[in-house]
Amino acid sequence: MAPFSLVYHDGYLTPYYTSTVECPERVKAAYAKLKDRFPVIRPEPAELEDLYRVHSRAMVERVKLEGRDTYETALLAVGGAIAASQAAIRGMPAIALLRPPGHHAGPDHYWGYCFFNNIAVAITKLMAKGSVATALVLDLDLHHGDGTENIFAGNQGVKVVNIREKKRTAYLESLEKELESSDEFDLLAISAGFDTYVRDWGGILETDDYLVMGSAIRTAALRLCEGKFFAVLEGGYYLPDLGTNVLAFCDGLAGE
Repeated sequence: MAPFSLVYHDGYLTPYYTSTVECPERVKAAYAKLKDRFPVIRPEPAELEDLYRVHSRAMVERVKLEGRDTYETALLAVGGAIAASQAAIRGMPAIALLRPPGHHAGPDHYWGYCFFNNIAVAITKLMAKGSVATALVLDLDLHHGDGTENIFAGNQGVKVVNIREKKRTAYLESLEKELESSDEFDLLAISAGFDTYVRDWGGILETDDYLVMGSAIRTAALRLCEGKFFAVLEGGYYLPDLGTNVLAFCDGLAGE
């Protein structure tokens, strides 16, 4: 397996507005912790044909009405997920430190600070190109990835798993159970939310737990999909520790 990599673009620091908590400082904090640890891939914006595999044209037009900064940053976020997924297929697992997040964006609607479903667009592009036929999406965010579920509801090749337990031990055990019971697949995609942190909204996990989770996911990916996996940033709003938690997770994913 090639070294773990980081997908990042300064465009993710664009100060468009959706909420005071979904701010540029989120990716800035994470990037500061990771930039000297992993090689960096610079993504390009997604193309419209990529979006149209997942979202309606009417929805894309509605996102345009949110404003140029919002729309262009959202396109770049999708591009980041695509870059990470393509690196994964080449045997280089990666995390995309992007914003806006995406897992609440469905085929024809968006909410929850999300505009386009970054991870879903990346997977469907790989499927359209014949690079993968099956995928497991593991959503570790505090909030349910309803958009991702809706997008893949009729796709027999994609399984979407949301870890929903609200207690630390149960959460970790649920993740372990899902990984142990999973069938083989071509790709593992992770919606990596860090709002489960004990000082964030979820109040569930400690920093060390993210290291354990990352390591468990890496081990499962090596067994189930030849180590082809990637992650994209979703939630996580406690800025003092966000970078530390993302780094712990990535150290686990990288086998550090």
